[in-house]
Amino acid sequence: MYIYEIITPGIWLDYEDREWSWEVESQLRSLEGQFFEANLALNLFHSIDHQESTSKEDWLLDNNRRSEIRKQIEAEILQEGKNHWDYMDEINLKTEVIFKREKWSQGDIPREFNHNLAFLYARAFLYALDTFDKFLKVLSNYERVPIEVKNAYQKMTEYFPNLRGVRNTVQHLEDRSRSLGGGRNPKPLDLKPVDNGFINAPNGALILNCLNGSKYGSTMADGHYGEVDVSPESMNHLQSILTEVLNAFKWKGSPQHKPSA
Repeated sequence: MYIYEIITPGIWLDYEDREWSWEVESQLRSLEGQFFEANLALNLFHSIDHQESTSKEDWLLDNNRRSEIRKQIEAEILQEGKNHWDYMDEINLKTEVIFKREKWSQGDIPREFNHNLAFLYARAFLYALDTFDKFLKVLSNYERVPIEVKNAYQKMTEYFPNLRGVRNTVQHLEDRSRSLGGGRNPKPLDLKPVDNGFINAPNGALILNCLNGSKYGSTMADGHYGEVDVSPESMNHLQSILTEVLNAFKWKGSPQHKPSA
């Protein structure tokens, strides 16, 4: 498990303007919240077994159970005086429905669920980083905040250059899927070349909701393909930024170690 620690230098900010301090403290708590949300999403993402496979034994058991269900349905059709050959589509459908519901009731998870878990957790990581970025932007625009906070905000762009572009695409897949860019009146995308080690498209390609190892990516509104890495390296960057922000302020009270036990 990846656990990223932070130390808040005190309990309260040590400034005379308590209203200003209260507002800043609220933003700092929000940053911490998004930081740990990203940490959780990282762990969930890397806890997934990405190898989806069925053993030969399980495959044979499933086939045998399907055959049993099919024979039972065919027998019911014959009892009604019908020719089961005239009802093959209905028999096939009923067989699948009964078989699947049995598997689900036994705790089996649909393949679609397992397949989408990685994408779900990758997007959760993306959203946590994006919300962290938004809170930090708001904080950096407060009057009288230390210059280190503004510098830390600039580092978000340095460490995560495609964060906003990928997030915007995820939020507007209905436009990107039609090869449209961003804005109220989106224009057709001018797709740029892609070569990320997984996809090589010299003439450009529309790529949406893609996982390349730990990198989650999509074509952005400017036509370029962008990625955000769901990785310990990304969390290291986020940790360094949050630490820099917390240490930029004057505090009073004992240092606080987080997360909790």
